[in-house]
Amino acid sequence: MKLNFKHFSAHWLVLALLPFAFSSCEKYNQVDNSATVKLPYVLFIGGYNGVVQKTNDALSYNSLFNTDNSITRQIIVADSNIIYLKQHVYVSTDDGKMFVRSNGLNKIPYINELRKYYLPNTGLYDKGEKRVYICANTDADLIGNGDLYVSTDAGKTFNVESNWAGAAGNPTSITQLKNGDLYIIEDSGRIWRKQGSNPWTPVTQNTTNRLGRDTTNWYISHKGDTLLVIDYNGRQGVYYSLNGIDWTKCTGMPTKKKILFGNQAFDNNQFYIGYDSAGLYRLNGTAFESTGVGLPWYAKVGFVEGKSVTYRTDFKRNYLFAATDAGLYISETDGLDWRLIYNGSYSTLQ
Repeated sequence: MKLNFKHFSAHWLVLALLPFAFSSCEKYNQVDNSATVKLPYVLFIGGYNGVVQKTNDALSYNSLFNTDNSITRQIIVADSNIIYLKQHVYVSTDDGKMFVRSNGLNKIPYINELRKYYLPNTGLYDKGEKRVYICANTDADLIGNGDLYVSTDAGKTFNVESNWAGAAGNPTSITQLKNGDLYIIEDSGRIWRKQGSNPWTPVTQNTTNRLGRDTTNWYISHKGDTLLVIDYNGRQGVYYSLNGIDWTKCTGMPTKKKILFGNQAFDNNQFYIGYDSAGLYRLNGTAFESTGVGLPWYAKVGFVEGKSVTYRTDFKRNYLFAATDAGLYISETDGLDWRLIYNGSYSTLQ
């Protein structure tokens, strides 16, 4: 019998190559669990020119609202609704595909119309009570007779708050402590607290340990269960309190420079303040320390937001983002240094 060596050789060559083929496929399909994201973050970015954008990886950005030259002051997420504050309040019920004006609230003024300065922490979503609050701060430009507005339908409709223990307040800003208590401030002499569904109740400050007596623009924030109150113009600086009654002045920050924001970036009690052309500072104990290496000295630092990525191995990595009028910056070193990741002029984050 005559063997067909040509056919025989080709047959064995195919068989010989099969293990390599399978080995190659197995290697190609391996999943690196340490680099596979299980829970990504969502970062919303608002701009001085009015843009609203979203990113999950700081590489690609999705525009939700284009330039209209009205500063985006704040972005709030209320369950599945996205709310953003400009001079008016807008809400989206379809993941940002379309925004419409919220009903019942007309206009939120600037504190300086020419420079477009505005107070931060104007709005808040209370998850426990399912209520969105907006501090509008002036009767003249609003529908109704009050300055604190509340929505029970996740930002679609607002009404004047009526749940007061005494006279209604005209607050500039609102914050919520880790324990759930809500606080609003009107000026250095008038603060209210709300616990659960109870009414807003005035807080009487200690006559000896009180906020600096100044009629300039104050706004309120928090670090865990510690209240912080900030003088926007920087003359009085920042005060802290454990109860809203006794107040102590923080140290370490510049004076007479506008403090554009003050907020807690993570649940681990990191608290930051940002300046107009004076850098970024973080609270350490009762004193602030500079933490803006890499941020331009001339920048308006408008907000700092913390985001976490969880990988398939349950390893978590934290990032800090800073919105400035010189671009969006990121820190992977807990705020010790920063680098530019996205060009533009940005005013707020969520």
